[in-house]
Amino acid sequence: MEIHHAFHDWKDIVELEEQAIIYSEGDSADVLFVILSGEVELKLRGESLGIEQAGGIIGEMAIIPAAVCNATAQALTDVRLARLDRRQLGEVVNQNTEFSLHVMAILANRLRAVNRFIATQKQG
Repeated sequence: MEIHHAFHDWKDIVELEEQAIIYSEGDSADVLFVILSGEVELKLRGESLGIEQAGGIIGEMAIIPAAVCNATAQALTDVRLARLDRRQLGEVVNQNTEFSLHVMAILANRLRAVNRFIATQKQG
């Protein structure tokens, strides 16, 4: 079962239009989003880190108390997102091993993207 299908009946759904900013660098990171449909681009200092689609997770810094967003997330298309606050995120992680592993994989991939970004900044 794909992760995002588990959230189709989630009570806190956000629907945004193409080009909407979901969150910006420096915002409080207290919410994680599961992308149910559409595409979201993540940018660091205006440079693309990548595009997330259905099943992707953005706002993963919400796992860390008192964290801030390290990137900006912008809808490339109309998007539908399941919104999880820190309490809800903790409950889902405790109840769903598959989701927990998915979040860890996203964190690892995001770290690789930031490392690539840093490497290109040093070269330029």
